[in-house]
This record gives sequence, structure tokens and C-alpha cells, in this order.
Amino acid sequence: MKFEINAGQRSLEANFIVNSDELLIKSGEKELRFEAILVQPGVYSILVNNRSFVVGVCPSEANRVNVNGTPINLELLDAVHLHLRELGWDDLQDVKTGLISAQIPGLVTKIFHKVGDAIREGDPLFLIEAMKMENEIKSPVEGIVKRIGVIEGQTVEKGTNIIEIV
Repeated sequence: MKFEINAGQRSLEANFIVNSDELLIKSGEKELRFEAILVQPGVYSILVNNRSFVVGVCPSEANRVNVNGTPINLELLDAVHLHLRELGWDDLQDVKTGLISAQIPGLVTKIFHKVGDAIREGDPLFLIEAMKMENEIKSPVEGIVKRIGVIEGQTVEKGTNIIEIV
């Protein structure tokens, strides 16, 4: 399985291979062999290339682990997330400007609001049909609809500005 692991400013693209009692991570020419023993719920003793670590999984923060007492925030992207990123579907945190664009080419089948409507973060904005799938696009911001750049039934290209929220 192919993954990308991000920790702070460091990024590693790796292939994970699970054997009966170990995990092998290959990245380019490098190999890391992991053996993990559950010490108590959420705490593991990890052996990596003959070095031992105590790793605790933080139950209240899904992307945080503690390695030998040092907190590390991790982001693990699987093949699906990597493919979506290639298509331009990056994390919505990158789109907090209020200008919502088509992330994929498709057909705008429904627009849920009109100019002047109040929008809350997470409200559905429009439906776009691509590859026989209908995708509901939700608002990444709260505000008022300032402009709608398309009409229902219009085919759009990736990057077309659909709705502006201020």
C-alpha cells in the first residue's frame, strides 16, 4: 500500500508491506522494519531497525503520537487521498478565502443559494456531476453569497469560479 507521511516540514512517500509479525516500509532505496508489541491500550513498544521506541497514540487528537515522550503531529495520506490531491482536491483549509472554484470538470446540477443568502461553514453550496457521480460541495467559510458565477446545468472546467462568499 502506498502512503505519504507528513510530520512538520518533513514528508516521506512510502510503500507499506505487512508481513505476519512486522511492517516493512520502503522509500526509495531505504527500508524500515517495524515490529510492534501492544504494552497497554494505545501504547506500543516499537522496534525499528534494531532500535527501540515507546509510541503512544493520543486518543483525543487523531493525528498525534508521542515517541519516547516527544509529541509528533502526523498526517497519513493513503492512495485515495494522494489521487484526490493530484486532481486538485486539496484540504479545504487551503480554500478558506470564500471563493469556491470547481475542483474537477463537471456539470453543475444544483445551486442551493442565491446572492445575498447567509451561509454557515459546512452548508451545501452546489452539486457538481463528474464521472457519473454527484458531489455535494460544502462551504469552507461563513458569510454572505456575494456572487454566483454559473447557472444550473452549466458545464464547468477545473478552476471555474462558482460562488464567492464574503
